[in-house]
Amino acid sequence: MKPFLLMWLTWLIWTPPAFAAAQAAVLYHNYCSVCHGDRGDGRSRAAGSLSTLPRDFTSAASRQELTRERIVLAITHGRPGTAMVGWQTQLSEGDIAALADHVLTQFVQGGARAQPPHGQRAALPHAPISGTRAHGGREADAPRAAAPVDMTLPFPDRLSGQARNGMAFYLANCATCHGAGGDGAGPRAYFINPKPRNFVDAASRARLNRVALYGAVSEGRVGTEMPAWNKVITPQQIADVSEYVFQTFIQPQPGNGTPPAKR
Repeated sequence: MKPFLLMWLTWLIWTPPAFAAAQAAVLYHNYCSVCHGDRGDGRSRAAGSLSTLPRDFTSAASRQELTRERIVLAITHGRPGTAMVGWQTQLSEGDIAALADHVLTQFVQGGARAQPPHGQRAALPHAPISGTRAHGGREADAPRAAAPVDMTLPFPDRLSGQARNGMAFYLANCATCHGAGGDGAGPRAYFINPKPRNFVDAASRARLNRVALYGAVSEGRVGTEMPAWNKVITPQQIADVSEYVFQTFIQPQPGNGTPPAKR
């Protein structure tokens, strides 16, 4: 085998450790720092908007509890009851493994002390990353000609949604993506493609009636990060949060009894 070909094959099989570490750092920056912070301590710009505080990887509790296997599982499948979603549909197994190693070595095992001080960012290399694109919109969701939607249609199965009950669920589970103001600008929105639904734009207000909202919450949206909530909550809860979205964002009316969402 020619020496040049042998060197090329060796490069494909073996990735230099420094380059692999740089890739892992970019992965963490793109997917995790918005919630867990640049130093892995949970002090991020999104922390105040989340229903549960992000994990502080540098804490004594994390050093005792977090193994590499547990970190891999959390990245892959998410953490129920928190804003931590599963990334298995967005990241490859190799990316997840590299990301888990980065979190473990840099933060859990004390490497965070070597991170830049708060307010400063380390220079990040340009590296090809698989998964969700950080930029982009709902290009496939552009307005198109369609028949007018009947906005008076009720929920299926004679359900009657209670907007006040749905507000708490929305703010705890939906606002991180869709935004507390329903504008699709939640703290996670920057890292999601397609972008979360903007409920207050003209296209949404023209076609999202109660039936459409109920179906989206219940079944999720294929090709997006919108999950199927019918696996974990009741039809009544789905109707409640759908009614909150309908009354607060789709057809907001003064005096409808629904507290306005915070912006």
